[in-house]
Amino acid sequence: MNSLTASTVSVIIVNYNGAAVLGKALDSVHRLQQPPLEIVVVDNGSDDDSVQLVKSKALINPHIRLVVMAENRGVAGGRNVGVEVAQGDAWAFLDADGEATDQWLPEAVTALNADPAVGAVAPLVLMDQGYVINGAGSFLDAGGHGYDRYWGDTLPSREGDLIALSGTDCDFPMGCGMVLRRDGLEGIWPLDDSSLKWHDDTEIGIRIRKLGYRVVFCAGSRVLHQPGHSDPQHFLERHLQAETARFRLLIKYYPITVVAMELSRFAMHAVSGSRHRPEAFSELGSVLTNLKQDWRLLYRIRRQWQGKTHAS
Repeated sequence: MNSLTASTVSVIIVNYNGAAVLGKALDSVHRLQQPPLEIVVVDNGSDDDSVQLVKSKALINPHIRLVVMAENRGVAGGRNVGVEVAQGDAWAFLDADGEATDQWLPEAVTALNADPAVGAVAPLVLMDQGYVINGAGSFLDAGGHGYDRYWGDTLPSREGDLIALSGTDCDFPMGCGMVLRRDGLEGIWPLDDSSLKWHDDTEIGIRIRKLGYRVVFCAGSRVLHQPGHSDPQHFLERHLQAETARFRLLIKYYPITVVAMELSRFAMHAVSGSRHRPEAFSELGSVLTNLKQDWRLLYRIRRQWQGKTHAS
């Protein structure tokens, strides 16, 4: 296997109506001291000025490749398309509201080169101009809830911890900034693209580990992030989308006993919460309807991956 370098990496950016932030992401990659092989921008049917923005940036940076989708295929669908057209030996994903730093790609490829069992690198993701931690490796609990280590802590308060944890395993890499090797991981694609967003990076981590590879945190590989530009504005809508995606993840990869337990818990919350919020019942119905409609797909993915064993 040839050693990876930053210049052999394809940076993939999935965008939906991100014209207000996408320019910063593209400029940050363009400024890198060690530029990537290419920047693949997958536009998910935006109706703002995103496409025009990317075309104008491509006049300055010929390494930008634009793929325009006729409709929004979601984050996972966009990632699938980006991987399909990318030509690099590794895939580095940057969100439309993210920004690359000079250490991002070199440190990540160093981690990939150091151990052929490392399938993905989870970078240190920072908010607020690099002062607050967005995530330092991500994890799943027994109920399928994902969480980002040290979220909300200040960087100065955790610098020592981050250095000590660099190179250790985590469950999945945060979607903004994750870097994956191509060789050996072709089998994780395509992702389930039947939901617009949530848990696509979780699914990547699960599949990587089921193929026997590691996901490691790298403190030196860093990106900046301003999360939330494409999220639903209303908290309850975000919560409903996230919970639907979580149950889809549970059905695909978790023991049936866990699926039943979490569905029962969700139903009980809906019943108790309906006394104060009548729409809780409709939210429960929405989740169950989504799972019923896509049951065949979810079951097929479950059968496909249940025979594979997580790496130790």
